Amino acid sequence: MATNLDPREIVTQAAEEGDPFAQFELGYSLEWGIGVEQDFETASEWYARATEQGHEGAEGNLVLQGALGQSKRLKPETAFKKIKKLAESGNIDALNNLGLCYQFGRGTDCDFTKAANCYSRAAKAGPAHAQFNLGGIYLEGKGVEKDLDLAIHWYTRAAEQRHDLALLKLGQMYQHGEGIERNHRRALVMYTIAYKQGSVRAANHLGIMFKKGLGTTQNDKMAYELFLESVSRPDTPEIADNPSYRGTAYYWLGYMTERGEGVKRDSRAAKRWYQKGAACNQPHCLEAIKRLAARGIGERCRQRQD
Repeated sequence: MATNLDPREIVTQAAEEGDPFAQFELGYSLEWGIGVEQDFETASEWYARATEQGHEGAEGNLVLQGALGQSKRLKPETAFKKIKKLAESGNIDALNNLGLCYQFGRGTDCDFTKAANCYSRAAKAGPAHAQFNLGGIYLEGKGVEKDLDLAIHWYTRAAEQRHDLALLKLGQMYQHGEGIERNHRRALVMYTIAYKQGSVRAANHLGIMFKKGLGTTQNDKMAYELFLESVSRPDTPEIADNPSYRGTAYYWLGYMTERGEGVKRDSRAAKRWYQKGAACNQPHCLEAIKRLAARGIGERCRQRQD
């Protein structure tokens, strides 16, 4: 039964009244753009208010923002020192964040060996995000010897906790047989679990699976709907800084619209999808626009509009 409950209003009001849990929640929503426009500075303000009341999670996120350059409250070097101090006190999330600082040179020199050590210690304590990061270290062979078996092991541990990015990465490895026996059905399951959690990238991957009939019955209509959904929904954190995923979806929407696969054939609409993909620097979209122009699609469109 539907209700008129507005969680955002309740959280915002409580945050303004001084509740640290609400302040943290509001800061988190602003940091990741969940239900609101992404705003790092305002997020840091709410984290700071919650930190003043002893909220450890808020403090951890606040200093990580500083290390990543997302907030002017703390210089990266100062944030790094705070993260290191928290990690040395036994804070597991801080230990993972210290690994991020070493891996990407945030507030300190880049040191993959130290990053791997931090991730390893944190991952063994159980947090999925640390397990995912450690899997990436082994996959790329940075700071450690490249080891696909260990990469898969840690990605699997994180995926078992429904970590979105681990599910997607493991799905890709099963899909392409990277370091593991190819299993399209397992890849489909991984993508589906991430999709259930709202992952935009997962919708994109599922679109490809249904378009090509990988692990499931080929279904153009379903594929088109998934690609459309992936570009119609707000970005989730894992793709906010990676427009290539939207570009891929725009390409498939253009490709399928141009050919009438899963949707009514419409060259003009296809061109509009390709143009959106070209704005994301998607190479196939750029090529498609040139091809349509050579066929005179653009000129006929202009004539019809006159």
